[in-house]
Amino acid sequence: MRLLNISVVSVFLTLLFVEPMAATQDKSRPCPAPTEIKESKFRPGQVWQYKTRPGEEDSTITILKVETLPKLGTIVHVRVEKIRLRNCTGGPEPDKFEHMPFARDAIERSVTKLVREKKVPDFSDGYEQWRNACGGVYTISVAEAIGVGEETFSKGLGCGQER
Repeated sequence: MRLLNISVVSVFLTLLFVEPMAATQDKSRPCPAPTEIKESKFRPGQVWQYKTRPGEEDSTITILKVETLPKLGTIVHVRVEKIRLRNCTGGPEPDKFEHMPFARDAIERSVTKLVREKKVPDFSDGYEQWRNACGGVYTISVAEAIGVGEETFSKGLGCGQER
């Protein structure tokens, strides 16, 4: 079985690995509520091609939601499909991230072509985990963030660690 729901990996990304390379919220106070905004270029349901990692040229991102927070600015929430997170144990290899929050500038630097529009897939679990954690946003490219996700997935499996 190659498909795997990686909500657990998404939680690790949101809680552990978004912060070192991203803008974050102040967690000493309650999280401010984001405000959904209408954006001139990125709208929910859009499917974009982006500058992918080698071997993932068919991967796309779907815009899920666009909102703003005072400290983070414009946040573009996306779903990333048709990726491959290698599994060193030979087990299932996740092929998508259900929810990833990015700074608008990071998305702007990543996308290459609007492909189509579709119904926005459900992303409530990942979004709520992000909100409950007062999560930050990726300021790196989508491809770089997927690389971080793969590294997190590998570490979670014990890959590359001495036993």
